[in-house]
Amino acid sequence: MARHAVVAGVGITEATSPRKQQFSYIELCQQAAWRTLEHAGATPDSIDAIVVGNIDGFEGTVLGGKHRSKFLGLGANIPLTVVNTGGTTGGNLMQVAARMVGAGTHARVLVLGGPTFYGVQDLQSAINTNSPMVVEQPLGMGGFHMGAFAASAYQARHGITTADLAAVAVADHQKASRNPYAHLRYTLTIDDVVGGTPLSSPLTQPMVCPVSTSACAMLVTSDESARSLKTTPAVIRAMGTSGDPYLGGGKGDFGAMENLAMLARRVYAKAGIRDPYREFDVVEVFAPYAHMQPMQLEALQLCAPGTGIDLIKSPESRRGGSLPINLSGGPKCTNAGVAGELAPYVYVAWQVMGDAPEEIRVDGARTGLAHGTGGTFFQFENLAVFERSTEERAS
Repeated sequence: MARHAVVAGVGITEATSPRKQQFSYIELCQQAAWRTLEHAGATPDSIDAIVVGNIDGFEGTVLGGKHRSKFLGLGANIPLTVVNTGGTTGGNLMQVAARMVGAGTHARVLVLGGPTFYGVQDLQSAINTNSPMVVEQPLGMGGFHMGAFAASAYQARHGITTADLAAVAVADHQKASRNPYAHLRYTLTIDDVVGGTPLSSPLTQPMVCPVSTSACAMLVTSDESARSLKTTPAVIRAMGTSGDPYLGGGKGDFGAMENLAMLARRVYAKAGIRDPYREFDVVEVFAPYAHMQPMQLEALQLCAPGTGIDLIKSPESRRGGSLPINLSGGPKCTNAGVAGELAPYVYVAWQVMGDAPEEIRVDGARTGLAHGTGGTFFQFENLAVFERSTEERAS
């Protein structure tokens, strides 16, 4: 019989660049795991499975998950599931764990996302090999070029200027400056972003994510198992994944995120969400490029087509507004690969549990939306709706 899966604890480490990071890959994972157990009030011997992410080819150690658990102090014989779905790996980790709990095969599953890019010597070259080999690679296309496809199409359809896109980066940096766990915690101006190093028109360097190192984790349990823990858990009310064609030529429309819109309708129906803007108290989307965030907000029915940037510029999307969006600063300011993809789920669950850092906390948040995406053209999506449990904290 299916059971409700809940998030009963989360943990995240302070992010920085690989060059400045003082902790090893394993040490970062240890910190995230132990912070999660401490937050939940769980003991290591109460965990009966671990789900980790590992993007083969991008990792410093291929299949690093296979040797990770024994260094975490959680026992050498605990069942370990390694998930690799490319760029969507982090968001899919929680969904795998939730299905394990929901199926009744496990009661407490530790979800762990490590720093994917820690140890990769030539990161951009590695990422560029992920582009489709039939057409895109022979043309010399890399990650930035494919990201710019949608940016240009979105600009052309709605009359979006480069300064409009820059405003998205400015907003994310302003929010990240308040987040004690963010990597880039400095603020920017429109001129700083527009005048940044050109990458692929209209994108400049400040419009895309940094390379970060950090780790994050969450404890997914049954609602029954959570009753003995010390947090008020976040119930996973609904979740889902979807995919679009791998090749760029197979996408129907670069100017709108049709695949995400379809997934949102399906997940909202499962969760009983009828008015997303009014029903969500907090939202975190995975938008490593500036144009992605407004397009995602539109696909998620949080605003009308072409108005995503207006919502981001509005005080309503900030702390204290009617719909706080990416208060963490999002991946534009912190992106550690698998950890970066898992982070929206960690932050939303944290907010709904009422325990997010005070600097970015949304007081009274009860329902939140977390999103992840990946792929060469960001054609694979995942979503989850979290809701604060009505169960009281254990005394």
